[in-house]
Amino acid sequence: MAYNPEKYREKREKVIGIRKRGLGFGTLATMVSMAIILGLSIVTVPQAISYISTRHLDDAIFKLETGSNWPEDVIAGLNAIKGVKNSVNDKNHTRLVVTFDRRIVTLSIITTVFDQHDISATLLNQVNHRQHQSTMKKEEEELETS
Repeated sequence: MAYNPEKYREKREKVIGIRKRGLGFGTLATMVSMAIILGLSIVTVPQAISYISTRHLDDAIFKLETGSNWPEDVIAGLNAIKGVKNSVNDKNHTRLVVTFDRRIVTLSIITTVFDQHDISATLLNQVNHRQHQSTMKKEEEELETS
């Protein structure tokens, strides 16, 4: 019968004084790298999802030439268009911000709704949705600090 060194390994290590303590380097390195990757993903994944969901959205800002309030049936008609995500009055009800998917809807489709209701509206600005949101956030912060 041949000598099997693995059979008496524990006894040899006990006599020599070799003891396993703590975690191995590979295990420790894996745990640290997983913690770093998890931490970075917690920070970056929500931003990436937000960007992907809003990358095709534009905001068009309209103002009535008469200076009166926007009729509710016009806002409902705009919201019924496929590709329009949202239409919101501003605080004074003089401007209308229409958020739409630029791959599906064009400004000409939106202006036809105004023509159907015999409303003369002026396009003040068309801007990327994310850019408009960041501008609004900066303006709110400036109002709060002053």
